[in-house]
Amino acid sequence: MKETEFIADEITEVFERGKWGGGPVNDLFRTFSADEAISRPIPNAHSAWEIALHMTYWHRVFRSRLAGDEIPYSEEIDWPSPGDPTADRWSAVLDELVRAAAELAGAVREFDPGRLEETVPEKEFTFREMLNGAPQHDLYHSGQVRMLRKVLDGAT
Repeated sequence: MKETEFIADEITEVFERGKWGGGPVNDLFRTFSADEAISRPIPNAHSAWEIALHMTYWHRVFRSRLAGDEIPYSEEIDWPSPGDPTADRWSAVLDELVRAAAELAGAVREFDPGRLEETVPEKEFTFREMLNGAPQHDLYHSGQVRMLRKVLDGAT
């Protein structure tokens, strides 16, 4: 198996099948209603909605870097305002997160494994480091979302 296939499988595994406990990231987000997703049950923490938007943004950033492009960074696009928290909009946010993760995994599968040691243009890390960080990023934020779920459920 090519290393890029392995990394793509890791992205998919964490997101869709739930590697390392706690279940799939996708399923976790879907336990939140729109009202729960927009809420801030932990003071000064991001909401589940904001985290979903943030994860979508970074899936797109990683994919664009593989294609030799760079999405400009700003706090407003990294952590955008969720806007009107309707059930339809929440469903659309989650659908887009699923799509962005799948597109990233597909782009990783197609990426030339011989380029993994190349430095990402204008960055101080390699494609290998960046791509191995993608599932780590998802797991990090899934831990935050799990804590939000526990607080909303009254568990400590």
